[in-house]
Formats: sequence, structure tokens, C-alpha cells
Amino acid sequence: MTRGEVRARALLLAGVLLGAAGIFDAVAAGADLTGDRYVSFGDGVVHRHDITGWVWLRLAAGVGVALAGALVPLSRRWSGLLALAAVAVFVVLHLFLFTYHPVQTVLVLGPALAAARLILLHRASPAP
Repeated sequence: MTRGEVRARALLLAGVLLGAAGIFDAVAAGADLTGDRYVSFGDGVVHRHDITGWVWLRLAAGVGVALAGALVPLSRRWSGLLALAAVAVFVVLHLFLFTYHPVQTVLVLGPALAAARLILLHRASPAP
């Protein structure tokens, strides 16, 4: 296997990881839009938390990451920068929502950060 094939496979893997993380997160965000299920109890009062705005942002970020994952295998400079920017927004948004979805955050940030590492390694290595 030549060095160019290894580089192409790394970008393909990064695209698959980003696509899977984005689609999973977009589907989960779509499910969260159907109901208000976040409540807390304190001082004998039930507090209802409306995070609909955050869920819409999460849905948009999931779609953006999936789209960036589809563009990464093109091996263009702009597609790598777009994917890294999408992952950065994805990470920041999920860190804000960590208290509401801790397991889901870990499940989607793992592949997204692994894909970002692959993209960064691809950019750092010299072209064949």
C-alpha cells in the first residue's frame, strides 16, 4: 500500500467517523424536540427546564458535522478546515449540554475527536 493510499484511507475513516457522529447526534436531537423531559426538584417545587433552543443548535451542529464528514474525503484544504471548525463547534456545544446528556456526549465526541486527529495528522504529513 502506498503512502497516498494510506492518506486517502485516513481521510475516508475521518469522514465516516464524522458522518456517524453527526447523524447519531442529529437523530437524538430530533427525538429531544418532541418533549420537555428535564425537571429538577428543590424546596418542594418542581422546576421545568426548557432547552429547546440548545436542542435546535445541537441538531444544526449534527447536520453540519455529518456534511463536513461527507466532504472530508475530497482531500481539499478547505474541506479539512471546514471539518475542524465543525468539530470545534460540536465539542463546545456538547460541553455546554454535558449535564443533560453525559453518555451521549461521550459517545459522539469520541469519534468526532478521533476524526479531528486524523485530519490534523493528514495535514501535518507531507504529500506523496
